Amino acid sequence: MCAKKKAAPRKMWRLAGEPIRSQPLSGLEREAFAEEFSIFRQFRSGTELGSGWVSPAAARIHQGAAEAVASALCERYSDRYGREAVIKVVSAATAVPAPISERVARSADFLLGAALWLLDYWELHCGSEEEYLSLLPPEPDELLEYDIPFSEDLEHSRDVLLRTLMLLRGRDGAYRREFRALLELLDDDAAAGLRQRFKAAFLDYVERALEVYDRLQPTVSEPPSFWGETLPDRDFLQMDDLPPSENPETIALLMGPELICRPVAEVQAELGSRKAAELLSGYGTDDPYALCAAYLLLEREKDALANLNCLTAIVMICAERHLPWTQDDFDARAGLFEPGGPDYRLRHEYHMFSEDEPDGDDTPDWLVSEAQLFYIATGVIPPRDQQLSGELVRWFTGHGIGAQRARELAYGAMFAYYTDAGEHGWKPVDWAGFEGDDGNDPPAQAEEIPPASDPDEDPGARAETLARKVKELRGALHDAERAAGRLREQLRETEQRGDAERGELAQLRETLYRLRSGEDADAEESGPPVALPWQVKRRVAVYGGHDSWRKLIKPMLPGARFYDREELADLNVVRGADVVWLQVNAMSHKYYCRIIDAARKNGIPVRYFGSASAKRCAVQLALDELAAEKAE
Repeated sequence: MCAKKKAAPRKMWRLAGEPIRSQPLSGLEREAFAEEFSIFRQFRSGTELGSGWVSPAAARIHQGAAEAVASALCERYSDRYGREAVIKVVSAATAVPAPISERVARSADFLLGAALWLLDYWELHCGSEEEYLSLLPPEPDELLEYDIPFSEDLEHSRDVLLRTLMLLRGRDGAYRREFRALLELLDDDAAAGLRQRFKAAFLDYVERALEVYDRLQPTVSEPPSFWGETLPDRDFLQMDDLPPSENPETIALLMGPELICRPVAEVQAELGSRKAAELLSGYGTDDPYALCAAYLLLEREKDALANLNCLTAIVMICAERHLPWTQDDFDARAGLFEPGGPDYRLRHEYHMFSEDEPDGDDTPDWLVSEAQLFYIATGVIPPRDQQLSGELVRWFTGHGIGAQRARELAYGAMFAYYTDAGEHGWKPVDWAGFEGDDGNDPPAQAEEIPPASDPDEDPGARAETLARKVKELRGALHDAERAAGRLREQLRETEQRGDAERGELAQLRETLYRLRSGEDADAEESGPPVALPWQVKRRVAVYGGHDSWRKLIKPMLPGARFYDREELADLNVVRGADVVWLQVNAMSHKYYCRIIDAARKNGIPVRYFGSASAKRCAVQLALDELAAEKAE
C-alpha cells in the first residue's frame, strides 16, 4: 500500500523583512490568481515568442509572493477597499509575462543610483576605505564608460564608480560572494531603513492604484507597450480567449510603469480621467538612491517586495526617473560662471561666536566682506575672477524655479566646477576604434615626424598648420603641468595626513601613559597649574563626554564649542576648527570614526582627554593651548 504523499509546506514570505502572518486567501481568491496567471500557459506554450518572458519557475514565485502580499493588503485596507479590488490590483499587475523588474535591475542608470547610495554609506560608516574597496574588482570594465552618464560625481572617482557598477552587474554570477560581503557592511538600522523605505513607496503606489481601479474605472483599449514585441497581435485572439489582465477594464492597471511620474496631461490622454492622471503623475520619491539600493537588498533576501514583477518595477522605475542623469539635454547647457568676482567691500558687521555672550549685545567685533564671511563659514576661498552665471539663473527661473533658489543653484554649479571631480572641466573621451583605429595599437605612440615641407605649398596654409600644432603642444604641456600639480598636491596632502596621524598617535600614547601611571592623581587637591576659567583663544571643537561632564566643563573653558554626543557631527565644524578634542568615554564608534576621518582628511590636529574629571580635562586643554602659543 502506497503511503499518502505529504503536501509541500507553503513558503513563509517576508514583507520588508517581516514575516507575513495574515490569513491565507480563500479558494475563490486563489482561483482568481490562477486565472490571471493563465496568461503564461496560453502565450508561452508551443511558441517561440516566449524567450524573453518570465520563466514558468519565476511565474510560480511571483504568484506565491503576490498571494501572500494580497492577503496582507486585504487586512490593511479592509475598511477602505473591498477584497475583490485588492485581489484584482495585485494579481493583474503581477501576472505580466514580461520580466519588467529584472529588466530595470539590469539598467546601468538604476544600478548607478544603487552604487552611489552604497558608496556614500560605506564611506561614512566603514572604519577604513579598504573594507569595501578591497571587495571591488581591481580594474573597471572600460565598456561601462559607454553605459553610464557623461558626468562626474562630486564624492567618488569614476574608477570606483565603474568598479562598483561592475560588481553590481555580476552580483548573481562572478561577484556573488563579494556582493554578499558588501551588503554585510550595512548595519541593522540601515538595512531596516532601506526595507521600510521601499515598502512605503510600494504602499503609496498600491493605494493610488486601488483608488483608480475601485472608484475611477478608467479604460484603455490597447495593452501597454512595455510588453514588447514578443506578444502576438491582439487580433489573433478572440475577446473571450483574452486573459483577464488584458481585458479593457483592467489594462489601466498595467499602464503604471509607463505613466507614473509623467505630466498630468499625458496620463489623462491615456486614461481619460483627470483624477486618475493626478494620482499617477503625483507618485514620486524624495530619495531615489535609497530605493535603488533597497531593491538590491530585498532581491538578495528574496523578499516578497522584490518578487511582484510589475508592482516591484513601478517602485524601481519611479526611483530611476527621479535620478538626476536620467533626463538630459546637452543643447540646453548654460555657462557655469561669468567673468567677475566676489564682493570684497567691508560692509557686513561680524559677531564672534561665543556661548557666554550676553543676550542683546549687538556690538560688532569687526567689519567683513562677503568673501571673508564665506571663508569664515566654510574655510574655502571663493574664485577670484568668476561669479555666478546670469544665463544659468535665467534658465532655472524659466523652468519655474524661484529667483532666490535659482541663484543658489547657480552658485552651487559654479563651486561644483572647482571640486576635486570637476575642477579641470570635462575630460576628453578616447573614442577608440571610431576613426580607423583597430584598437590594437599600444597606448602610447611616438609622435610622427612631419614630412618635409612642400616648396610649392602655400606659406599661409603652412603657417596655419604650424600655429595649430603649436597650440596643440601648448595644450598638451598645460595638461601635463596640471597633472603634475595634482600629483604634487596629492603628495602634500599625504604628507600632511601622515604628520597629523603621527601627532594623533603621540597624543594617544601620552593619554595612555597618564592613565596607566596615575599621573596627576592629586591634581584636584593641589589646585590646577593654570587659572580657571580659561579663555580659549583658538577655534576648539569638543566632542563626546557625558551630559554631566559637559555641564561642568563648559564654564571652565569659555570660547570652546561643545557638541552633544547624540547629535550627528557637523563636518563643517570639524573642518573649520584649529584643534579637535575628544572625550571618548561616552562616544559611539560610528560617531568617533565620522569625526576622526573628517579631521584627518583636513589636517586638523586631534587631542584626547585623559581623565573623567572635568577640572583635569579643562587644565589639560589649557596647558595644550599654552604649549601651542610657546611653539608659535
